[in-house]
Formats: sequence, C-alpha cells, structure tokens
Amino acid sequence: MSIAATLAAHKKKTSIISKYQPIGQAGPEPGGNSAGSATHTSSSRATGSSEQTVAPPKRPLYTSSSQTPPTPAAKKPKPFTTTPPQSLPIHLDQVVSDATGSQINACQYNTTGEYILTGGVDRTVRLWNPDTKFCIKTYEAHGWEVLDLAVSPENGKFASCGGDRTVFLWDVMSGMTIRRFTGHTQRINAVDFNEEGTVLASGSYDTTIRLWDCRSQLRAPIQILEEPKDSITSIKIKGSDLLAGCVDGSIRIYDIRMGSLITDQIFEPVTSVSFSKDGNCVLASSLDDTLRLMDRANGTMLNAYKGHTNNKYKIRSCLSNSDAYVLSGSEDGNIYIWDLLEGEVVHKIAAHSKIVSAIDYHPKQDRMCSASVDGSIKTWSTHPVGT
Repeated sequence: MSIAATLAAHKKKTSIISKYQPIGQAGPEPGGNSAGSATHTSSSRATGSSEQTVAPPKRPLYTSSSQTPPTPAAKKPKPFTTTPPQSLPIHLDQVVSDATGSQINACQYNTTGEYILTGGVDRTVRLWNPDTKFCIKTYEAHGWEVLDLAVSPENGKFASCGGDRTVFLWDVMSGMTIRRFTGHTQRINAVDFNEEGTVLASGSYDTTIRLWDCRSQLRAPIQILEEPKDSITSIKIKGSDLLAGCVDGSIRIYDIRMGSLITDQIFEPVTSVSFSKDGNCVLASSLDDTLRLMDRANGTMLNAYKGHTNNKYKIRSCLSNSDAYVLSGSEDGNIYIWDLLEGEVVHKIAAHSKIVSAIDYHPKQDRMCSASVDGSIKTWSTHPVGT
C-alpha cells in the first residue's frame, strides 16, 4: 500500500473513533483540516510552454516566521516519546570529525553506505570511512564553498557544485576532475544524477535548471529549464522525473521524457525536497518551521510536521528507508524525528552545538549521518556503542 493510501486509511480510522466520544469530551472542530492549513494550488503544463506567474512568498528569504497557526484547544501537543522504536538511529555511533570552525554544507552516503562524502566552506570535498573516522581522500578544485554533492549509481564518480558557478564531475579513485560543466551565471545550490548516471542536473541561484550529458564532451547543456521564478535550492531525480524546490514557494516535477511539468505551490520558500521510496509522495522543507508531505498524484498535502526550527537557513530533510519516519535537522542543533502517519515528534536528538545543516539516511541500514555548521560530522545507530 502506498503512503498516500496508508495515510488516508489511518485518518479515516481516526475520524471514526473520534466520532463516538464519551459525553463531555471535546470533539474535532467543524471545518478542521487534518492535513494542515497551508494554501495549495496545482497546475500542469508542457515544459516548453509559458508558466503562469507564481505568487511570491509571504516574506523574503531568511526572515523569521511570525505567523504560526494556533493550536486548537481540544488538541494538545503530545510530549516526546521516552521509549522510541528500536529501529530509530538515535544513539551516537561515531564522531567522524569534530573540526570546529569548518562549516559543512553537504553530507551524503555513497550508494552502498560504506563511505561518506562531505563538502563545505573550506572549498574541499572529503571522503570518509565512518567506521574508522579516517579521511580517505580530499578533492580540491573548487574556488568557492561547496554547496551540494551527488554520488553516481555505480559509486565510481560523484558531482559537486558551489559558489564558483561550476559543476565538477570527479573520479573517486584518482581524485581527478573528469568534466567541468559551466554555464550558470550565479552560485549552484543543488546537483543530482539520474538513475543511470548518464545525466546530471544542476539548479542555481540564477533561477535555471540545467541538464548535462555525462557521456559526451559537449560543453553546452542538453536542456535548460527556465520556469522557476527564484533561486533553485534542491533537486532530486527519480526515473524520468526531476523534482525541484524553489524560493518562489513552488515544488515542480518535470517529466523529462514526456516534456511535462506539474507545479504545486505552498507559498513558502522551499529549501529541501525528496521523493518517498515508493515515489508516490514528496517531502518538502520550507522556511516556516514546517515539513510537508505532498501527494504527488494530485498535490494534496497529506501531513505537516512541526517542532523544529527552520526559518533562516537551508536545512536538508529525509525519510527513513521504510518511509515510516520523517527526519530533519534544525537551527537549534537538534535532529527531529516524526512519525509519518501521526505527524508527532517521536524523538529529538541533541546532535550538534550549532545548526544541523545536513542529514542522510543509510541506504541499507537503520543508520544516519549528520553534519553541522560547527564543522562536526557524526553517525547514528539504533543501539548505543558497545551493545
């Protein structure tokens, strides 16, 4: 059963139970929306056609949120669970690096989960063995800070991008750059491979998404997507679909093969997007201290997740391997974990001393890695060290 169907069944069951309450117990408020109060619109059109003007965000990027929906009197927030499920990686496994002062912007496992790649303000990409805490190799070519990373499916190559307006394609073993893709006019915030590793997508502050052919020696991009109205912050590719989050408050899904585009508007600057494992849902982080789970088929917001702090900086979020939990860093240095169905925080990890800028879930195990503005890199497992 898909996530959307599971959520629908769960909410139907909850509504039936709440319908038969003891006398004197407060029931749900009339007209309430269990999926949250965010405004949503959706549009679909061909990629090459002109897009309707997108309403601007309610406030400029990197400003604090002052409009938080009031909590209904009948529904009090649940306390954090003191005994979280055993499958959650809430125990510190390794402090891979504690190089304070060197801000980390990106942290990602390779496709087998054996190694971790990180990139940050020191303009380098580093390959780590998380078990031995050993830095295997340092990749140096960027002239400005590294903002995002992507590992090719076969693990032999990876891509990096940053403030120097260039996408670098690297050979992991030799440490040499295979290709340099240039064409963006502003910093590049996001990069990702397709599932074959033949196409690389990059999203920039210049409001464009460019697709590059990794097999040919062509210098020009094979396609330029110009529908976004503001900075592209996050990109993910699954199959023939390209998912993009943008500061203009929109989530766009391009079908590269069919040449179509679907736009969902949440009217808040989007900082991180990702597909669920089954591909039927989209998880989006935005600068209003909220994560949203969207139904890819019709654009409905299935659930909203609150409790963390995210109103100024780009913070990455993700889903667990089973799609049962939502995880995100926070500007208060904590990692928050929500139950996907209930929408409640099940655990909060005091992870770093400063903003948790990036987290990534292990591709095969219930483990995760996290990185922070304080320069530290940590891994987390389901059991305490030594057990």
